Amino acid sequence: MSIVAKIMGTGGSRAGSNGKKSMKSNDNLDGAIDTLATVFRVLGDESFPLEKDIDPTVFPEMCKEFSCHVENGAAVPSFDIPQSADGSREWGQLRRFFSDRRRAEREFVTERLHNYRGVVEDLVSGLRIIAERDQSTASSVKKSLNQIGDVVSTGVLPDIRATLAKTIANVTETFEEQKRQYEEQLQELNERMSSLRQDLVAAREEMKRDALTDAYNRGAFDSAISQSLNMHFILNQPITLIMIDLDNFKTINDTYGHAAGDEVLRAVGECLARAFIRKSDLVARYGGDEFAVVLNDTSAKNSTNLIARFMQYIRDVNIPYASTDERVSCSAGYTEIHESDSVESLINRADKALYKAKAEGRNKASFLPYTPAEDTTGA
Repeated sequence: MSIVAKIMGTGGSRAGSNGKKSMKSNDNLDGAIDTLATVFRVLGDESFPLEKDIDPTVFPEMCKEFSCHVENGAAVPSFDIPQSADGSREWGQLRRFFSDRRRAEREFVTERLHNYRGVVEDLVSGLRIIAERDQSTASSVKKSLNQIGDVVSTGVLPDIRATLAKTIANVTETFEEQKRQYEEQLQELNERMSSLRQDLVAAREEMKRDALTDAYNRGAFDSAISQSLNMHFILNQPITLIMIDLDNFKTINDTYGHAAGDEVLRAVGECLARAFIRKSDLVARYGGDEFAVVLNDTSAKNSTNLIARFMQYIRDVNIPYASTDERVSCSAGYTEIHESDSVESLINRADKALYKAKAEGRNKASFLPYTPAEDTTGA
């Protein structure tokens, strides 16, 4: 009995009367097996992380195991399925694995779409309420001003003073109430948006990484920094941008070769991954030997220890192929977002902080705060 017949549960003598038909049937079955194995590989390669996926690499690995199981009955350690001795497959387990994942993905997407629609509806509703409230406030203030005008026309000073005092109190109360209501609405919207932050993190996992360092690439950084500024505009949460540059990297390449330079860049990527471990942190290779780190919901003050930890990791990295125990060093510049910042101004200020660190002797981190002068210089 052929291996295909064993898999499909058919007898070997059934098609024996027609050799060509048997060969064609076997080819079709082989093609079906190959196609099914490919389906499982694609399912793993093109999957996106769900909330239950603590480690995003686990599910793709499961899919590879099931793909091998389809092809030749290989073991599936993730599901305690042993190597098949006779070529049989656990078809029921395969169907359940595939169906469960697709069902979970559908529920995940449906829930997120519902949440997004809710946020959009809340935003539109909030804008409408704000417009109505502004109109009501303007009407109230206009009414108070008309009352002042009526009293002033009488020329009676005590009445004018009393009306002015009352009007000031009414207008102050009106604006304080408006401010309180604004803050309540913003707080509610902030909570809704914060709950969706993980969606941005999951989407970020789909961005391309730099092949050498495994950090995100420049395109991923450009997209992420823009998203972060948008989130800051809505949530008013701090963002710290760090620009990092290797000290004397050209000398390393020229002295020890590009292979040594590549090893150094890989080591820097590993140090960055160890130092900035939150899912909301983005580490990217900005270009050449320069890296960028975006720390969402993190002030510059709270970033100091993280940067110091990274700098310490770097100081423990040796330069490959060096005859002496030479160590790698980096310079870093960082800054915190200001409400008037654009992507360009934020990067420009972090770059200036980096140049400051270089000018002060390298192998150190330098902070540069926002200054009002930037608004007039266009920096």
